Amino acid sequence: MGRRPVKQSQITFIFRWLSGKNNTVELMTINATSMAIDVGGTFTDVTVLDQETGRMHFAKVLTTPDDPSQGSVHGAGEILNRIGTSPASVSEMIHATTVATNAVIERKGAKIGLLTTKGFRDTLEIGRESRYDIYDLNLQMPEPLVPRTRRLEVDERISADGEVIVPLDKKNAAEAITILVERHKIEALAICLLNGFAYPQHERRLVEIAKEIYPNLIISVSNQVAGEIREYERSSTTSVDAYVKPMVHRYVDRLSDELARLGLEPQVAMMLSHGGVGPAREVSRSFPVRMIESGPAAGAIAAAHFARTALETPDAVAFDMGGTTAKISVIREGEPTVTNAFEVAHVHRFKRGSGLPLQISAIELLEIGAGGGSIAHVNELGLLNVGPHSAGAVPGPACYGLGGEHPTITDADLLLGYLDPDHFLGGDMELDPALSRKAMMTQIGKPLGMSVYQVAWGIHDLVNEKMAAATRAHAAENGIDLRRFSLIAFGGAGPVHAYAIARKLGMPEVLCPLGAGVASAIGCLVAPPAIDLVNAHEAELDHVDWSVVSREYDQMRNQGEVALGALTDGDKVLSLQATLEMRCQGQGYSITVPIGDNPKFGQATAPLLTKRFNAQYRRIYGHLPPAVPLEVVALRARIGQPRDAAEFLANGSPSLSPSRPEKNRRIMRFTGDGETIEGVVYDRYALNAGYSGDGPAVIEERETSIVIGPDARFRVDTELNLIIELEQ
Repeated sequence: MGRRPVKQSQITFIFRWLSGKNNTVELMTINATSMAIDVGGTFTDVTVLDQETGRMHFAKVLTTPDDPSQGSVHGAGEILNRIGTSPASVSEMIHATTVATNAVIERKGAKIGLLTTKGFRDTLEIGRESRYDIYDLNLQMPEPLVPRTRRLEVDERISADGEVIVPLDKKNAAEAITILVERHKIEALAICLLNGFAYPQHERRLVEIAKEIYPNLIISVSNQVAGEIREYERSSTTSVDAYVKPMVHRYVDRLSDELARLGLEPQVAMMLSHGGVGPAREVSRSFPVRMIESGPAAGAIAAAHFARTALETPDAVAFDMGGTTAKISVIREGEPTVTNAFEVAHVHRFKRGSGLPLQISAIELLEIGAGGGSIAHVNELGLLNVGPHSAGAVPGPACYGLGGEHPTITDADLLLGYLDPDHFLGGDMELDPALSRKAMMTQIGKPLGMSVYQVAWGIHDLVNEKMAAATRAHAAENGIDLRRFSLIAFGGAGPVHAYAIARKLGMPEVLCPLGAGVASAIGCLVAPPAIDLVNAHEAELDHVDWSVVSREYDQMRNQGEVALGALTDGDKVLSLQATLEMRCQGQGYSITVPIGDNPKFGQATAPLLTKRFNAQYRRIYGHLPPAVPLEVVALRARIGQPRDAAEFLANGSPSLSPSRPEKNRRIMRFTGDGETIEGVVYDRYALNAGYSGDGPAVIEERETSIVIGPDARFRVDTELNLIIELEQ
């Protein structure tokens, strides 16, 4: 579907109320709207865009963990009711969710079985035979999603050159499938054969056999899920896909049906891990593993847009802190870093190799178990610690008054003066500082002999140091100097902690966009319809048949057009961004080498790719590759269509509040020694472009609060982004 160009940007904020208050700024009838819903662990964010005027409307409601679709439907219905528009006016719906990720982390997915080549039953447990910590005598490795009893072998073998060494034994295959379904009662089946990524005929035949016996059996097959080399990673990815497919399928169908009952008619689009969107029902049925990082990817896409439109140099670290976790991603030259391999469900949160490997395209993210709901506690050594467990939406932090008895980061921020108990969610949800004090003193203060404010500062500073340490490590791995990067902070808790984290990291400035508390939902509206595809294609670079490569890319373009379907504007040709996986002959790992948009292949292609490969190799390893032949391993393509309306975020808007910028003054704490300081509290919606001021201050939006320390200044740019400038 196409979008009409946006004429102007004027942000209108529609407030949810829990106490019967009507905080609506403006009511209006909208003829054509886009809606985005981002489901987090604690809150569900909803954004509505008027396609004619560029006006946006924000809402934030508590997530419903038992059935996340209910929170989505509630938020959608509420915001439409508040702005006085009909559900029929919504022409597109984009959704981001953590449903798939949570299913893997919490081990609440489907009961699955795995069929593999005879002799390779234990691939998921053997892995790479590497230890992520060689000195840990009690090392824990991630438990495979498929236990050994449900991993069965079939008689077949295709060589690396495509020769059928052992034909597929149909009877043996049928018996294995029957055992898995009848004896083990599996809900879904994963199929991953030794060389199925390049020669998938046996995998396809297994699917046919399974469907002949059990027509309704849910199946994930490796050549479709992750059609490239590396058997362990491919087996793991296919298993994860099967593990989440039944639940994700049910969730998407339920969400679509509930939204339809509300009167919302457009096909739901799903945010994918690589930063594009695809049709939700198709994604849930075909490759749900690609939505593992759905929500965090939306935030990174929003940050990349703000980096391009608001920063002089579009290099930044995106810092997304919500109610459950914090996510960090690197933005270079206005684009997020994309990886083709990452891990989920880490046994050890910060140790690479301790998670389940996935071989899919995704925005590279560092996730930290630190959100507003992260629980503070005294550990076994008698020391203060925070996370990774979270109070979530139910019961939530102690100050919510919903039954939570554990002190959290939100409780600490409240007692430090960073949050207004009467202004949380624009005053729609009241916080109780007395409950925060009780939880802190009972569980931490008395056992450790600390005052309530020492505990609060300890929690706040400790979690900031944890996030700063993780960011330093991530920056070192990516070879970046944080002193030359800006910090883009968003999420409900991100702007509360961004100043302190930037100060610890020596970063010069922090950017908080208008609507920072729902930035991931905004990212859904910015993200283009796009899908990433990969085809195995092994050949020496000097012997590649470029006519064959050209045909394969044409086929991938056709696949992308079919997959994206109604999400794209039929009047526009989809673009194809091509890359190749290449390596030196004899090496085990490959490098992604860009070719460009809609490339043409010919005699000049090989020399060009050699030059680009050498440059990429030198950037990664610090020296030129050895003088050996180069190989092509796989073809990658991103097929998509840019958003015409993405520029709405780059336009400024007038003040949305008739009030004075300064609301009041409040006592705040920026140290743990008991010192207090009086700071100014500002109304974010009364700060026009060009406004500036000094810290200490708190600038209140409905969905978040922006904390500015005493050694910092702030200003508002022409797009109404708030820039915090730090003295380093």
